Amino acid sequence: MTGVDDRNPNMPTDVAPAAKQPDLRRGVLSLPEVLAQSVANMAPSAAMALLPLLVFLNAGNGSWLSFVIALVLMLLVGFCIAQFAKRTNASGSFYSWVRASLGVGAGHTAGTGLLLGYIATGMATVLGFGVYGADLLGRLGVTSGVGSVQVVLYAVDLIGAVLVAISDVRISVRTSMVLEATSVAAILAICVAVFAEHGAVLDTAQISLRDSGLGGVTVGVVLAIFAFVGFESAGSLGREARNPERTIGRAVLWSAGLVGLFYVFVVYTQVYGFSGTEPGFAKSTAPLPELADIVHLPVLAPIVDLGIMCSMFACTLACINAASRVLYTMAQDGLATQRLARVHLRHHTPHLAMWVVSVPMLVVPALFLLLGSDPIAFNGLVGTVAVFGFMLGYCLAAAGAAWYLRSRGEPSALTTLLAVISVGAMLFVFWANWIPQHPANAVFPALTSPYDVLPYVFLGWVAFSALWYALVRRRATEPPVPAPPQ
Repeated sequence: MTGVDDRNPNMPTDVAPAAKQPDLRRGVLSLPEVLAQSVANMAPSAAMALLPLLVFLNAGNGSWLSFVIALVLMLLVGFCIAQFAKRTNASGSFYSWVRASLGVGAGHTAGTGLLLGYIATGMATVLGFGVYGADLLGRLGVTSGVGSVQVVLYAVDLIGAVLVAISDVRISVRTSMVLEATSVAAILAICVAVFAEHGAVLDTAQISLRDSGLGGVTVGVVLAIFAFVGFESAGSLGREARNPERTIGRAVLWSAGLVGLFYVFVVYTQVYGFSGTEPGFAKSTAPLPELADIVHLPVLAPIVDLGIMCSMFACTLACINAASRVLYTMAQDGLATQRLARVHLRHHTPHLAMWVVSVPMLVVPALFLLLGSDPIAFNGLVGTVAVFGFMLGYCLAAAGAAWYLRSRGEPSALTTLLAVISVGAMLFVFWANWIPQHPANAVFPALTSPYDVLPYVFLGWVAFSALWYALVRRRATEPPVPAPPQ
């Protein structure tokens, strides 16, 4: 039946199905396990497989500085997020926090932005799993064409992640933690070998920012931020975490800080490792395996491939966990069908929401691959769309944090200042990925097709979500249907 949500009289809620469902399993996750959710969603190994090269093409020897600036910006956003986490306990991440501060409409906007970000990131990790899986099979002498073999790899990654996510949230995050740790260890081994190969730690070209300009470093910041998206996803485990008021905020900040330092170190090492080689870093097609060859550790190349596959799987798993819990919470609030507010009778996980968010993660990449699209190029496209979705959520959460504290009678000048800086940074990211072509300028080159249409894809998603919210609001204002006799 359709009734009224006590938290918000304007929102309908189908209470009958949800009321009979067990809640998400509460208080079962420790701080390391919650931290693993954010770390896995950031997929540091997968990020370091390609992003350092993309940043280097713009920032050159200033690539490490681009990541340092991105780290600082994400810590500012994380500080704002922590203000919510210390005072609220929910499973909807930004959706729940923005809803509590700026209202249901803004919360819905943040939630749909996060859904877009998580689903698009899931597509990128499914694609990455196929790319590196095919490369690994090739190194082992197994035929690994881009057709049916990669589609099978897509399915293995996605379906395996869904089954792990449904089975148990503790198994899910622990699996993510183990897989990511394995791949990080292999990358760090290569980094240590780079310093041994050069016989020194300091690279004067990078420290002096030789041949790197302000524009290149700035563009590099935009690309580096993509490596951090998903660091907030620990916020989706508010119900399952122990002492969530302390655990969630710490996990968000620690994940950004620790993984950010890892990024800076690996980026610095990759640029250092390729210096003086031919054809050089800019011409690399698989930087980490090639770097293993440069430092005379070719045995690590297939291990790195396998490690990156593990990282991709862990990120797919984390995206499913986070996206499903955002959708689950929105369904509880009447913003989606109440069937998505149901949880598994045995495992107490939002299994229906998990299948809904995972379907496009598999279908879209497989469809574009079978239509002849280059999986690496398409990975860049969906990654860009994911950034737009996350940035929308970041802007609203940062702005909402300052407003939330004020509404509670706890105004904080520091939070307000950091929120303004954070929102400004996120708006700059969107500007740098769209406006430079209107008009063209000497700092940022004009976007080329199909990247020039991606902002409109994002804006179309925002418009659709706004229309959906308007329809829900209209339905909520209709007289409630009387409950049937019991």
